[in-house]
Amino acid sequence: MLTIATFNLRNLGADASPARLARLGAIVAGDLGGPDILAVQEIMAENSTLANGPVPADAAFQALSDAVSAAGGPRYAFREIPPLAHQDGGMAGANIRVGVLFDPARVEVPDRGQAGPTDSVGIRIGAGRRPSLTLNPGRIAPTHPAFAGDDRCHWAPSRKALAVEFTIQGQRLFAIVCHFKSMRALNRREEDYAKKQRHVQAEVVQHFAADLLACDPQAAIVLLGDLNDVPGSKTLKALKGDAFHNLLEDLPRGQCYTRRHGHQPQALDHILVSPALRRGATVRIPHRNSDAGVGAPEPASDHDPVLATLPAFVGADACANAS
Repeated sequence: MLTIATFNLRNLGADASPARLARLGAIVAGDLGGPDILAVQEIMAENSTLANGPVPADAAFQALSDAVSAAGGPRYAFREIPPLAHQDGGMAGANIRVGVLFDPARVEVPDRGQAGPTDSVGIRIGAGRRPSLTLNPGRIAPTHPAFAGDDRCHWAPSRKALAVEFTIQGQRLFAIVCHFKSMRALNRREEDYAKKQRHVQAEVVQHFAADLLACDPQAAIVLLGDLNDVPGSKTLKALKGDAFHNLLEDLPRGQCYTRRHGHQPQALDHILVSPALRRGATVRIPHRNSDAGVGAPEPASDHDPVLATLPAFVGADACANAS
């Protein structure tokens, strides 16, 4: 059995207050039970407003790992690919990015290559005709206009999708962490441009995931993150394709939300699974942030995390020693 979660951390940097870090640690360790894999969005680089070149956020990842450990959870390791300064959108100067934390006592990442911010990950076929990543971790099509930006389409640079290959008890899992173009817009025209950009981002990621499935129809693949769109939208339909299932669709309508906009609940954070992982899979959303009441401490984020439990992920396969 595997547990995997996604959590938008709302511009989290290493300079976050101890109280906020403690609240985040308590959510991850307590409400989520210290998942084996934690995909995160909006991790922020520190003091990077004037930086050129890649801007790492090791200190922010380490601060979160320390907070989870202090709350009784695992001592997570982490992986990311630092973006180029001012090339991934989000709050000015923050250089937010996606990444993963994982419990090294349960999960391994077979590091492969030295991927930079503009290097594109591919798929290779190894022992047993099973697919693996050419770079691990690696970014999916980071120079594609939907991610790098395109003035002709009125698309701004946006967060790049991160593919990570894990091994758990000898079994291989692919996680693709996404943070699609924001819904925020000043007018209807900008909203339409952003919507189209999200749609193309979803198509690019889906194409990569479909290629993995074409290589191995039993591949264990999870697509997750802040997709900035709701179940049933064109974005989610494009990402699902013909094979993937959105676990949020299994929740009762009254529980299916991860944030509030103008006090209205929205489900923007999702976990999609390939056919090999769907059997017995469950999902839950602890509404610790979106349901924070008046007078409660400031929420640790403006999003709730989403946690999936995947009972189908057990045993070992022929990939046990592949790299």
